Amino acid sequence: MEPAESGQMAFKELERLYRSSSLIASANSEVEVLNYIGQILKEAPHPIILFRQNESYLTVSHFSNSVGNIPVFSELPTSLEINPDNLNDFLLSGPVIVPPLKDNFPKIFAEISSKLELNSAAFLPVKKHGNLAAVLMVGAQKQILSETTIQTYVDFASLASIALEKADTAYQTQKRLHEVEALASINELIASTSDVQAFFKSLLDKIHQIIGKYSMIVALYDEKNNTISIPFSYENETISSIESFPLGEGLTSILLRTHQPLMLVEDTEHKAAALGAKLSGKPARSWMGVPMMIQDQPIGALIIQDLEKEHAFTENDLGLFTSITNQVAGVLNNVKLLDESQRRAVQLETAAEIARDISGSLNLDELLIKAVNFIRERFSFYHASIFLHDLPREFAVIREATGEAGAQMKRAGYKIGVGSKSIVGFVTSKGEALVVNDTTKDATYYANPLLPDTRSEAAIPLKLGERILGALDVQSTRPYGFSEDNLRSLQILADQLAVAVVNTELFAETQEHLSQHRLLHHITTTASSGTTLEEAMEIAVNGLQVTLGGDRVTILLADREKKVLDVKASTGYAEDITTLQIPIGSGITGWSASHLRPLRVRDVTEDSRYIQVSANTRSELAIPLIYRNELLGILNVESEQVDAYTQNDEEMLGTLGGSLAAIIANARLLEQIRVQAEKERVIYDVTSKIRRSTDIQSILMTAASEITRVTGARYANIRVNPIKDSDQEVNE
Repeated sequence: MEPAESGQMAFKELERLYRSSSLIASANSEVEVLNYIGQILKEAPHPIILFRQNESYLTVSHFSNSVGNIPVFSELPTSLEINPDNLNDFLLSGPVIVPPLKDNFPKIFAEISSKLELNSAAFLPVKKHGNLAAVLMVGAQKQILSETTIQTYVDFASLASIALEKADTAYQTQKRLHEVEALASINELIASTSDVQAFFKSLLDKIHQIIGKYSMIVALYDEKNNTISIPFSYENETISSIESFPLGEGLTSILLRTHQPLMLVEDTEHKAAALGAKLSGKPARSWMGVPMMIQDQPIGALIIQDLEKEHAFTENDLGLFTSITNQVAGVLNNVKLLDESQRRAVQLETAAEIARDISGSLNLDELLIKAVNFIRERFSFYHASIFLHDLPREFAVIREATGEAGAQMKRAGYKIGVGSKSIVGFVTSKGEALVVNDTTKDATYYANPLLPDTRSEAAIPLKLGERILGALDVQSTRPYGFSEDNLRSLQILADQLAVAVVNTELFAETQEHLSQHRLLHHITTTASSGTTLEEAMEIAVNGLQVTLGGDRVTILLADREKKVLDVKASTGYAEDITTLQIPIGSGITGWSASHLRPLRVRDVTEDSRYIQVSANTRSELAIPLIYRNELLGILNVESEQVDAYTQNDEEMLGTLGGSLAAIIANARLLEQIRVQAEKERVIYDVTSKIRRSTDIQSILMTAASEITRVTGARYANIRVNPIKDSDQEVNE
């Protein structure tokens, strides 16, 4: 091509591009800018390709083939994988013309140039805010391009860069304005919503408008139980919910533990694993979550995710999503507070009525009658009954019930096995409420023939702390006869009944303990008045047997030289056990003696230390008798019932044991004093008689006679060695 012809073409191209510049300048978005560039370059006198950069790919946005002699032009791939860093290095200093080839010339461009049979090509960067946004490739088949030749396109690329920046600024401004409007609309949504599920659906619509149409999860955190529940989950155009589950090792749990937002937009599975998270199901390709915080404490988390596309979210999206989540946290906290306030009002109202009607008596039977009648009348239920655990906690026994059916069950001693496959069996075992909304559709429901019209049933545990006392069972003639409100009221009633039951038990126990302590005081007083140690111990075991209601009682004294325990007093045994000796350290009493500690055995058949004395014994309690840090013996009681002795029994007998130890020590001391006094009296009598003798023969005869009498000997022999006189020795 001649220089004059080439210059004329360049001038015409410059004039055409100049006329078209206003079209690019009027574009309001990046897409419009690129489309206008494509329209303008259609008539270019060179083969031209406009590549748009998207992360690690170049996509062919537009191409021009006005020369019409490049048949393979339309066969170019629409997407080309590149190294972004290498591409930036290649175009770092501005437009590049080849030949000459450069060392960092991208291989993909070389392949395209070869395929298009170009003698020369120029690559012009189109930038946006300093970053490469697109590449304009200008080719030539019959000439070598120069800086002068491509200057028109360099200016055009600069104009395109300015237009892209302008469009992006306008877009960001519009986006920010849209975000502000969206946040404002969320505030309006917050002010107008009264239904939480409706709020979640409206929130989902807003997020779709602001950030994009992604899956959304609302997770709520229960700090008390350390659990997560998902009341709202949107995925694959389906809304669902998930019941509570323990705080675990998923990404949601990480949000709640760290209190920090988290965004994963590529390689999410490996990056989640690096954070210590375990994913279940198909992992999202892009994941973004923000914890909902109230006063620096998490109440839940808001999560959006894209299951198919990486890099779906940006830092701007995370910032906006964080603002939205903070607003949602306030809404949910207010809803929670309002719900708690309303629930508390209902509870207070119900509790006041219950307290007025059933808490005025310590008589348990009277209390339970008032309770079941109150329930049936207040809630219009078909039947109400109260079950309480029996002593071994094997059965829940009916204590009170309404109507003729209730009267029949009471007369029959109706009971249900704790842990059996029944509503009451489950509740009295697990301590958790259970509701059967439709008895006709529950395969495990066992119908009571005395209550044929039951269609729904609820059992609430009577529970104080971790102790399960029984269950309140209520039945209705209507399916789904139990609403949240009346279940809440029943729970309050059950809680108060549990307290009332325990109070009556405590009152009865207090009276019993008072009676026992009076008897123990009587035992101690009577035993201390015994004239001998044996008498004192017999008084103690007989009195204690009466106090304990017929249990076997034994007092064993320690023989420190033989290291055994000797039975000194006992009652309640079929055979005489006074000859029984137990080595210290053996058996239950021996263990208590060696360790100087009480030992309470729930079931002696399960304790290898037990030494059988009576075949019917099932539980045992041994109390060491210690006085001034010295083991004197063991107070031992046995019962034919399993787990017959409580902590209170141990404390009560421990008190008695202290008194008995003092009585035994005092009795021993008195015995020692009596023995010593008797010795001194005997010595005095003997010496008095000897003093009345007048000669040595009388003295010796009197001494021998008294020694024989005092010691019980058959005879006594006294030898006297006389004083040696010279060489003679006289023996008498």
